[in-house]
Amino acid sequence: MAGKGKWKKGCGVGCAVVAVLVFIAIGSVTYFVRQMSAEYKAVGRSETELIETFGKVAAYVPDNSGLPRAERVQVFIEVRGAQEEWRLNVSLAFEKFLVNKQDQESGGITHFWKLMRAATDMAPSLAGLWSSRNQALLDHGMGPGEYSYLYCLAYYSYLGYDPGDGAQDSDLDFGQSGGTGLNVSVEGEMTEAERKDAAWSRVHDLMLPLLEAADQPGASDAQWLDDLGEELELLRASPLRYPWREGAPRSLAEVFRPFRRDLELQYNLAVNPVELIFEEFETDD
Repeated sequence: MAGKGKWKKGCGVGCAVVAVLVFIAIGSVTYFVRQMSAEYKAVGRSETELIETFGKVAAYVPDNSGLPRAERVQVFIEVRGAQEEWRLNVSLAFEKFLVNKQDQESGGITHFWKLMRAATDMAPSLAGLWSSRNQALLDHGMGPGEYSYLYCLAYYSYLGYDPGDGAQDSDLDFGQSGGTGLNVSVEGEMTEAERKDAAWSRVHDLMLPLLEAADQPGASDAQWLDDLGEELELLRASPLRYPWREGAPRSLAEVFRPFRRDLELQYNLAVNPVELIFEEFETDD
């Protein structure tokens, strides 16, 4: 992996001619945005400011023993509301890319150039999504750790969506290096089961340390502390488990229930794989 990272870093703007091949074969989504989109620097600036203000995802320590507060869920809803247009743009860009990818498999230079154009169009949509998210987080006083924490609890634990949603249809594979990395599949070699396992593992690795940091006295709900302790035991025993896979406990469900309609409306299955990408972008002036 280290060698691949060095190769990517050394491959400059001249690689744009074959960027679609990099995208399909070995490139990461964030690398592709860096090479192909002028909006990348805006993403980098907003992400740098976000991390400097709130810290990285892993630095977040949930308060109230990890039980979300209603007012913070409301802020989460407002942040996601600011991204609505960009989520639609990304979803449409993914759809266009997949259609052209299927056509390109039949061969022909025309299909190849259409695929390249579709891939190129995807970059500014992804950059726009991340920039709008980062700016909304800054405007509303929410860090990447809290946002990721609430996203996983709301959509995977409470609403019951699968962390692997969208990855199968878009040929996106979740990285195995921990955190929130996302890589494009290598010639579709992963099976559907492997893809799901990787997505579940990704959320497990993200959420376990956050819930462990939250596991301390403070919540007024004693039952929540018991539920949290039991869930932590299950998470530690299985690297493929994500929090409350079988359904949210009462305390958690009661927090999210008043916001269910908004949460449902703001979920996009196709965009799910790229929602939680937070990385330290390197910007070149």
